Amino acid sequence: MGTNLNFPYFPEAPQQYDQKYMTQLVRAFSIFAQQVRNPGPLQTSEIQITASAGRTPTGKLSYNSTEDTLNLTHLNGVVQQIGFETYMRVKNTSGSTIPNGTVVGFAGVGDDIEISVYTANSLANELYFIGVTTFDMADDAIGPVTLYGKVRGLNTTGSTVSETWSQGDVLYASPTTAGDFTKVRPTAPNVVIPVAAILTVDATDGEILVRPTIPMGLSYGTFDSTASQTLSATNTATSITYGTTLSSNGVTIGTPASRLVAADPGYYKVTASLQLTSTSSSAKNVYFWLRKNGSDVADTVRAVTSNINNGYVPISLNYDVSLAASDYVELYWAADSTAVSLGPVTGLAFAPDAPSVLVGVTQIQL
Repeated sequence: MGTNLNFPYFPEAPQQYDQKYMTQLVRAFSIFAQQVRNPGPLQTSEIQITASAGRTPTGKLSYNSTEDTLNLTHLNGVVQQIGFETYMRVKNTSGSTIPNGTVVGFAGVGDDIEISVYTANSLANELYFIGVTTFDMADDAIGPVTLYGKVRGLNTTGSTVSETWSQGDVLYASPTTAGDFTKVRPTAPNVVIPVAAILTVDATDGEILVRPTIPMGLSYGTFDSTASQTLSATNTATSITYGTTLSSNGVTIGTPASRLVAADPGYYKVTASLQLTSTSSSAKNVYFWLRKNGSDVADTVRAVTSNINNGYVPISLNYDVSLAASDYVELYWAADSTAVSLGPVTGLAFAPDAPSVLVGVTQIQL
C-alpha cells in the first residue's frame, strides 16, 4: 500500500451478546478507518544515511556516492569504505613514525598487534607480513593497517626506489628499501610478496589497491666440499662432510659437518654429485646411501664399480625424504678397497675448480 498501518487490537468475541465487547469493537474499527483516511509517515526498520559534503566526525557513518557504500570514519582521519576495505588494528612499536603507504609486518603482541617496517630480504619471514599503513602512524600510535582495499595520497611514480611505475603495475614488498615497494619481482633468497597494484600514478595523490598474495617460501640449501675425502678401512660406513654453504634458506650444515639440518617440516629432495677417483686399476666396489637422524634409510644404497687408475667417475644420487622440524640427513659411503677417494679438481686454466662433493637439499612440499 505504500504506508505502514498499525492495525488495532480486536477483542475476542464472547459467546453471547455483550455491550462492552461491541463498544470495544466499534472503537477499533474507528481507529483503523482514521488511519486509512490519514496515513502517517512510513515506519520501517530502514535507516536513511545521507552523503556527507565534508569530513564526517570520528565514529560516524556517511554515504559514499562514488564508491556506493558507507564510509566509517576512524581515529586519525582514516575513512573506511565498508565492504570494500579490510583493516587490522595495530600499534606502532618501531620507535619512529611510520608514514602512510608503508609496508609493515608483525613485530610482537601486547594489548594490540605490534608492527614495524617490513623488508622482504632473505632474513624476512613471509608469514610476518601484515599490510600497508593508511595514515602517518606516530610511534606508540594505535590504528588501522590496510589488509585489503585502497590506500590513497601516495607517491606512486616509483621515484623513491629509482623506478618508473605505471597504472596497473604489480608492486612487491621491497627486499632492499625498508617499507617500500618495487615493481621488479624479487628473487631468492629474498621473500617474494605481491602486495598491491597501482590505480593512479601521481607524486603526491597516487592510489594503490592492496591485495596481498603471500606464497609460502620453500626451504633449500646447497653445500660442497673442496677437500679430498678418503676411507680409513674397507667395508666401513663413513660419513661425507661439507665445508662450504653455497646457498641456504632453512637448511644448514649441522654438527658434525656431515649433517644437513632442516628447520621446517616438509617433503625434501636430496641431490648429490660426487667425484670418485682411485689409485689403482683393480675393480673396486663403492657404495653410497642416505641416513636420516642417524639411521640408514631403506632402499637408498647405490653401488658403482671402478677400475680407473688416477681417473674420475661422477656419481649422481637422488633421494626423496620426509623431514620434521630439526631433522637431519647425511650421506654415507663405503668400499671394499681404500684405494678410492672423493677428490676435487683444482687449477684448471679453462674452467672453474670442481668440488669433490656437491649436495642440494630442496623442500618440494610443505
